[in-house]
Amino acid sequence: MFLRIGIFYVLTWFFLMLLGGLQQATGILPPEIGLAQWGPGIAALLMLVIFRKDGPKITFFSKGTPVLRYAYAALIPLGVSLVVFLIKSLMSIQHSPDYPTYGAFLPMVLWMPFGAIGEELGWRGYLHKKLDPRMRGLWSSLMVGLLWMPIHVAFYSKGPVFLFFLALLIISYSVVIYALVQDTGFSVVLASIFHLFINVSNLLFLDVIYETPFMIMNALVWVVVAIVVVVRKKELFFATKGLS
Repeated sequence: MFLRIGIFYVLTWFFLMLLGGLQQATGILPPEIGLAQWGPGIAALLMLVIFRKDGPKITFFSKGTPVLRYAYAALIPLGVSLVVFLIKSLMSIQHSPDYPTYGAFLPMVLWMPFGAIGEELGWRGYLHKKLDPRMRGLWSSLMVGLLWMPIHVAFYSKGPVFLFFLALLIISYSVVIYALVQDTGFSVVLASIFHLFINVSNLLFLDVIYETPFMIMNALVWVVVAIVVVVRKKELFFATKGLS
């Protein structure tokens, strides 16, 4: 299993760099469109081609998923972001001098669903589904979050404190998404809706998203949400899995 995960992760980084490099070299797309987001998805699809006999395939859409689950996937990020927004309004956080602008707002928003699908094909559709039969839900969520975080290269210059809380934030996302999608065969559509609404909600925070105090506060709010989810679904996160 871990050999497969290693190959997937190497392929993910290869396609991240390839797509990001092509976009930068050609300039055919504005920087607000992150073509590299499709790195994990392409890596996952290639893994299915290389290792055709590995077992379960990616579940793009699960027919048996209740409609309410899709509503939760959208409303949870929006609701938590509202709490973050209210707390932010009570804090004095200096605006980033280099924060992203709304100059390419329309193409950025139009790209968001495609970017979310590109990532979730890899992180949930392939990676988490691969880990789930062999690892307890909490540990697999932790591993996926830790592997997911480093692709956010735009934040590398923000220092170790910022990156530590970014890791906590993304691990918390991973925990919540796991609870939403585990019993759907890791539905890519369902995970992508959650991912999409995280990105949409972040539009509220473009002026402070690169600031460490905001990242600390945002991460801690999501950590609380993740803890609540784990406590409410202990059987899902702590069930013993096979080691084959």
